[in-house]
Amino acid sequence: MIKGLPLTEYDKVIVAFSGGKDSTACVLHLLDLGIPKDRIVLWHHDVDGGPTDNRFMDWPVTRSYCLMFAKVMGFTIRMSWRAGGFLREMLRDGTATSPVSFLEDRKDGKIVTVGGNGPALTRLKFPQKGAITAGRWCSAVLKIDVARRVFANDSSFAAGKFLFVTGERAEESPNRAKYPECELHGSSNRHRTIHQWRSIHAWPEERVWEILKKWRIRPHPAYYLGWSRLSCMLCIFGDKNQWHSARELDPQAFNRVAQYEKLFEMTIDRDYSVEEMADLGTSFVPDADGYKKVALRTICPSSYLRVRKGLPWRMPKGAFKKAGGPT
Repeated sequence: MIKGLPLTEYDKVIVAFSGGKDSTACVLHLLDLGIPKDRIVLWHHDVDGGPTDNRFMDWPVTRSYCLMFAKVMGFTIRMSWRAGGFLREMLRDGTATSPVSFLEDRKDGKIVTVGGNGPALTRLKFPQKGAITAGRWCSAVLKIDVARRVFANDSSFAAGKFLFVTGERAEESPNRAKYPECELHGSSNRHRTIHQWRSIHAWPEERVWEILKKWRIRPHPAYYLGWSRLSCMLCIFGDKNQWHSARELDPQAFNRVAQYEKLFEMTIDRDYSVEEMADLGTSFVPDADGYKKVALRTICPSSYLRVRKGLPWRMPKGAFKKAGGPT
């Protein structure tokens, strides 16, 4: 196993920040370890594309939640995305994978766009459940490859020592349990050293919620609605109750996915369509809850994020639930 450098020796600490409980715990853990905020940069890969792209699979509020977290907590945040996001990649029909854009990690903060000249290929299907190597292209194309392109093309990472913090935990799945806590990232070269540190790999879920409670951070509203993980609202790993709840919460978004399954004549699940799974499930979304309104907004107010002193921090409904997720 590769051991990382002392934390003080890295030029920059980058956190892959989805807005979910685990990536939030990673950020708060760095603060507990005494890392100054000005040495930490949050990276959010927007799976549905850039600001002008239409939402397809993700929660409407996720981008604004991440931006508000950075603002309220005093962090720099960098956004990156593949043009057209999930939908454009899914609809590739004899075309190249679209380019990647990102906000460069410099004071002038210009947007850089790279790629888009690859081979012409066809998808016309949803990602399939299972490992990335078995057809789950969403994580590979919309997150992992996006991060690699930022490291390779952002001039601020041309040379130096960098720590890339990600939030996979061993408790999540047998495969994730096999991940090393620290390893050399594939974007390293003779000028640049990047260590990937899964800083909370050994943490149980209890410890994740404890650190959010300690810092009085109210998590993404999806957890209060009953979702146990913050992936896309319409995640391919959703179980029947999640699909039922998503249909109830946002029927227009659900119906778009259902129509594409019919168009492709191929379902996300190997045995059931999303409509069939939703019909088999039951709703866990509360009938009347302010978090429902917040989750479907495009702007998350700063008053939502931090729990004021004197008020109780509330454990979300989705905590400690068993639900489908990446292997």
